Amino acid sequence: MILNESYYQTLWEKFGDVKHLTKNFETNGVQLSVKIILKHYQENKPLHINFQNSKESLFEIGRHLFIEFANDIYLNHYGLPTLKKGSKLRDKRKYSDGKKHDYIIKSIRNNSYLLEDIKNKAQLNLKYDALVNKFIPIEQGTRQSTLVGYTKYFSEINGGLKLNFTPTNFDKKTVFISHKPLWDSLIEKNKIPSSYLPNPREEDHLSETKSIPALSDCLVYFTPKYEVCYQNILLKGEKIKTIIIFDTEVDKIEQILLDKQRYGFNLFLLSNSFSPLKNQAIPCWDWFKEEIEIVNSL
Repeated sequence: MILNESYYQTLWEKFGDVKHLTKNFETNGVQLSVKIILKHYQENKPLHINFQNSKESLFEIGRHLFIEFANDIYLNHYGLPTLKKGSKLRDKRKYSDGKKHDYIIKSIRNNSYLLEDIKNKAQLNLKYDALVNKFIPIEQGTRQSTLVGYTKYFSEINGGLKLNFTPTNFDKKTVFISHKPLWDSLIEKNKIPSSYLPNPREEDHLSETKSIPALSDCLVYFTPKYEVCYQNILLKGEKIKTIIIFDTEVDKIEQILLDKQRYGFNLFLLSNSFSPLKNQAIPCWDWFKEEIEIVNSL
């Protein structure tokens, strides 16, 4: 522990250029911690950050990382959707009646897709590129405001970004291994496609919960147990870019590190303990209360 204000001022300046999306941080300690994690994220390096008796700071960091990591997947790891006969699509174009228009794919021939309006049975033929530009694949009916809110949210946090199509499929994901209160606290999840996978041994609700049920894929998974992640995500062939262990599962770290080598994901640990369990393979940034007080006063 170093209790020298000039050291922390230098540390603050060292990470000053690390860009982040959210602007409102409750404390400097949280902001600096997020920047340190994002720097390691950009360099694909693991990191363990521990707070001593500061559960609130830990939750705020988790909420910031949810947005940051989801946005990275949205921008850099999207894939074009696989469409087949019977797939349902939402037309993004505006109609004079002001209502939403959902279509179904009736047939596919020579990269030409025959679509039929589910309500009025009007038909049109489109090539794949035009189709993905004008339509969003959906699993079920949903309010237009939900899909608009999704695309608008990512456009706004990326400075008015406009894409030729709406990303709905992603070839990599982020996973939070966390107890359910973190998932419950995320007010942005109705705009960020994410899924909660319950632990069948401890929870009554056994089915997956999606923040946007109309979309087939997600950016971020949450689950309270690494075992659930391993069985339901990794073993099923989904690619994971990052796993965040959020103040739980410390007894599984050795196994997770072995799987890290096998599956190629990066790993972050966030903990809240006076005596954090450390591992030589993961550098640990152990914030003491006195250090946080200095950083917060900068």
